[in-house]
Amino acid sequence: MKKILLIVSAFMLIIIGGFILKNQYSKNTPDGLIFASGRIEGREITIAPKIQGRIKSLLVDEGDSVKEGQLLAEISSDQLEARYQSVKESASVLKAQIEQINSDIAYTEKNSEASIDAAKSAVEAAKTQLEKAKAVYEEAKSDYERYRNLYEKGLVSASNFDKIKMKYETSLADVKAAEKELNRARANYESALATKDLVEAKRKQLKSTEYNYLSALAKEKEVYADLQETKIYSPADGTILSRPVEIGEVVNPGTPIYVMVDMNKLYVKVYINEPDIGKIKLGNEAKIYVDAFPDKAFSGRITKVYNQAEFTPKNVETKEERVKLVFGVEVSIDNNEGVLKPGMPADVVIRWKEGAPWVKPTK
Repeated sequence: MKKILLIVSAFMLIIIGGFILKNQYSKNTPDGLIFASGRIEGREITIAPKIQGRIKSLLVDEGDSVKEGQLLAEISSDQLEARYQSVKESASVLKAQIEQINSDIAYTEKNSEASIDAAKSAVEAAKTQLEKAKAVYEEAKSDYERYRNLYEKGLVSASNFDKIKMKYETSLADVKAAEKELNRARANYESALATKDLVEAKRKQLKSTEYNYLSALAKEKEVYADLQETKIYSPADGTILSRPVEIGEVVNPGTPIYVMVDMNKLYVKVYINEPDIGKIKLGNEAKIYVDAFPDKAFSGRITKVYNQAEFTPKNVETKEERVKLVFGVEVSIDNNEGVLKPGMPADVVIRWKEGAPWVKPTK
C-alpha cells in the first residue's frame, strides 16, 4: 500500500512539474509573437548572354560585390560585327540611291513642263507652216494646170510655162517638207509627254527604294541591339557566387556566365511548428536580429509560407527537434543599408497578432 502511494505521489509530482514547465514556457513566449531562427539567404540570379560569342573579358570574380548596371563581362562576335557592317553599308547605298532618284525627279519635273510647252509650240508652228505651204501649193497648182492648157494650145511660151511649173513643183516640195516637220514636232511632243510617265516611274522606284532603306535601317538597329548584348551588365546590387566560364570560351545564348545573389532581396528561411503555422499569414511583420549588429532590429515581412509540411531539417541541433513536423516560412528583409550578407545566422520575431509588443529573443 505504501509502495502504491509512493508511485501515485511521484506521478502527481511529474504532472505538476510539467504544468509548471508549460506555464513557464508560455510566460517566456510573449502572446502574439513567434520566435524562430535561421540563416540569411538570397535570390540567386543567373546571368547569361542573349547571343553566341567568345568570352573577351571577365571583370569580376567569385565573392566580388557588384552594383546594378556595372559591366561584368564582354563577348566578341566576328559574325555579328560582319553582319552589322554589311547592313550598315546596304543602308548607306540605299540612302545614296534615294538622293539620286530625288535629284532625277526634280530635274525631270523641272524640264518636263518646259519641254512639253516647247514641243507643243513647235507642233502649232509646224501646222501653221504646213497650212501656208498648202495654200501656196494650191495656188501654184491652179496656175500650173491653167498654163499647161494654154501651153498645149500654143498660147504661152515654153519659158513662161517652165516658170509656172517650177513654182508648182517647189510648192509641192514645201508641202511635203512641212508635213515632215509637223510629224517630227508631233513625235517630239509625244516624247515630251512621256517624261510625265518617266517621273511617275521614278516615283514608284523612289517608294520602293525608301521601303528597302527603312527595312535596312530596322535591320541595322536590330543587329546593333545584338551588338550591345556583347556587354554583360549586373541586373542588381549583389554578390557573385560563381563564375563557371573562362576567357576565350565560346558561349551560346543562355549559357551561365555568372551566378549572383540579389542583395536587395535577402530573406531568412525559418521553420514553424505545425501547431503555430495557422497563425502565420503573408504580410505579417517581423524583426530580424543578427550577431554582427546586436542592438539593431531589421524590419521584415512574411513573403512565403510553404504548403507542404516536412520534418525539421537535419541541420537543426537536436534529434528531438528534427522529428517534429514543420512548415518553411520565408521572411524578406529590408536591406537598404546593404549591411546584411547571405549566410549570416539570424533570429526572427514574427508578430502574428496585431498590436503585440515587440520583444527581442534571448539566447
